Amino acid sequence: MVSWMSMADVNADAGRCWLDLGDPGRAGAAIDSGLGEPDPRRSRTKPVFLTYRAEGSLHNRDASAAAAARAALDTALDSGATRCIDHASALIRRMDDRTEQPMVELREYARERLAG
Repeated sequence: MVSWMSMADVNADAGRCWLDLGDPGRAGAAIDSGLGEPDPRRSRTKPVFLTYRAEGSLHNRDASAAAAARAALDTALDSGATRCIDHASALIRRMDDRTEQPMVELREYARERLAG
C-alpha cells in the first residue's frame, strides 16, 4: 500500500492511464473524480490533475482545451512547484501547431506568465 496516495490520486492517475490508452472520455470522468476529492494537504497535485484534464480536452479537439490549459498553468505557477510548471508548460508547447485563436492567445499568455 502506498500511504500517501488518496482516492483522488488513484482516480486522476487512472485518468492519465486512460489518456495514454486513447480513451479521453473515460479519462475525463476519472480526472474529474480526482479533482472533486483532492487531499488539501497535497495542493501540488491539483495543477497536475488540471494538466491531465487539459490534455484530455486536446485529445477531444474540445474548444475548452485552451481554457483548461490556462487554468493548469495558473494553478501550477501559484503552487511554485517546478515539476507542475514544467508539466503545464510542456502541454502548452505541444499545442504549437494549433492555429485557433484561443490557442494563439494561450501561447501568448503563457509566454508572458512564464517570462515574469
